[in-house]
Amino acid sequence: MKSAFASRSRELRAVIFDLDDTLVKSTVNYAKFKTLVIDRIASYGEPRSHYSPTETIVAIVSRYEEQMRREGVSGPVVQERMAELDRIMDEVELERVSETKAIRGATDLLRLLKENGIKIGILTRGCEGYATAALSNTGMLELVDAIECRNSKTKPKPNPEAYLKLVRKLGVRKEETLFVGDHPIDAQCAANAGVLFVAVQTGDVPEKELREAGSVEVFRDVREMVEWLKGLLRRS
Repeated sequence: MKSAFASRSRELRAVIFDLDDTLVKSTVNYAKFKTLVIDRIASYGEPRSHYSPTETIVAIVSRYEEQMRREGVSGPVVQERMAELDRIMDEVELERVSETKAIRGATDLLRLLKENGIKIGILTRGCEGYATAALSNTGMLELVDAIECRNSKTKPKPNPEAYLKLVRKLGVRKEETLFVGDHPIDAQCAANAGVLFVAVQTGDVPEKELREAGSVEVFRDVREMVEWLKGLLRRS
């Protein structure tokens, strides 16, 4: 894998980052986030026992949408309910977004990329308001070329749809991109999109798990990536 990375890195024209726990330390109360969503799903008559706050929010919401379609719930009702779940998620995400802090080295890494003419994309399952506010509060928004978030209604990670849409926004080929994230779901998304993945451990996932998921490199945080990327760019 590393030899493939060395070869393809010479064509690097864009780096796409996950947001929470990759570039910024998340302020989202995920326990509340999931509980409120499950509460609302239960209010629609779905058994609460079918959903657990230990699951990812993507799994909870996707399974409920699939269940509605299996039950023959009309399209407009599905859209209305999904919009309501989005509204709940948006509200929780925005509650403490003003407290968002950049992870050490994040701004330096983005500036290094910009100085070398490399485009920067953000791929997040957060809402647009949260993503732009978090990046603005940390001074990184001006360094970002494009954002793909939950509001776009693309299929969530690990489905590659949102990643490939972001590639098109950036005006590059997927082979010219690198994905950076903190979770095996990010690695799976990269694999499904056919792109290389580099992991950071600021999301508390063990290195072994990140490598097993397909990471070609694993760093403690994005600050550790700066010197590595400098060397990579010198060889390009």
